[in-house]
Amino acid sequence: MKKITILPLITVLMIILSACSNGSDSAGSDDKIKIYTTVFPLTSFAEQIGGDTVEVESIYPNGVDVHTYEPTQKDMIEYADGDLFIFTSESLDSVSESIKSSIEEDTNFLAAADNISEEEFLEHSHDHDDHEHDEGHEDEHGHHHESGDPHVWLDPVFSKSMAESIKDELIKLNPDEEALYTENFNTLSSDLDDIDQSLTDITDNAVRDSVYISHESIGYLADRYHFNQVGMSGINNEEPSQNQLTEMIDEIEENDVSYILYEQNIPSRIAESIQKETGTEMLPFHNLSVLTDEDDQNATYQSIMNENIDTLEQALN
Repeated sequence: MKKITILPLITVLMIILSACSNGSDSAGSDDKIKIYTTVFPLTSFAEQIGGDTVEVESIYPNGVDVHTYEPTQKDMIEYADGDLFIFTSESLDSVSESIKSSIEEDTNFLAAADNISEEEFLEHSHDHDDHEHDEGHEDEHGHHHESGDPHVWLDPVFSKSMAESIKDELIKLNPDEEALYTENFNTLSSDLDDIDQSLTDITDNAVRDSVYISHESIGYLADRYHFNQVGMSGINNEEPSQNQLTEMIDEIEENDVSYILYEQNIPSRIAESIQKETGTEMLPFHNLSVLTDEDDQNATYQSIMNENIDTLEQALN
């Protein structure tokens, strides 16, 4: 008799549990905050600060050139189902403008770099202007910030500001986890301070004052740590004129430059051509905008930046 009574109850319970399970799936696995980001550093920061309470995904496929990427309508629908969309700023992260205009009413948006003041940007721009630079190259492309250089995350001090913005936003969305988010941010903040110190150490008394790279992505690093970048192509991959190409080759040979940096997601045809012409060696530099299939998929901002520090030290010293 008990079996006859219990079986219908078990059936009802299974139906209820199944319904609850389906409902929770539509809101995100285990009620985690579903976050979409643009560039990889924002993904890494959100994962590290949010821990097990978040599910984070970059909108960029591995290896894509972020300067030309455009999301599909299907992508937009997925972003609208998220709880938070994180980008750097509307002026530096061009793809975010179209996404925000399409789904702004459906999800929360965070411009993580908006708390970095124009004065902070200009402070380092002015410092950098005190150093020698190729005037023709500067006139062609303009200063990196004025030209909308998006690679602000390569500066660990600016990255720390963006990470703090992410921490504050997560606390707003999930105040019960404020202690966790604060603790995780403090750990990340300490790591970013260490990266800043390492970059200061390798650049304070560098043997060389210029770094040659496949495209103009390290302007913020050059500003803060007082060296010059020479990009084989411009911020948006504009190719150099024949005169500029000849000048770069002559400059490399005259200054006995040993290395050219190439990036993980930027076509390096121009850099390879210059490398062959000058007999220099190519060194890898990861601009962190996206991961590639060759990258460790468990990589963090810190792990990649520490590899970049080794590359910069070799190039400058």
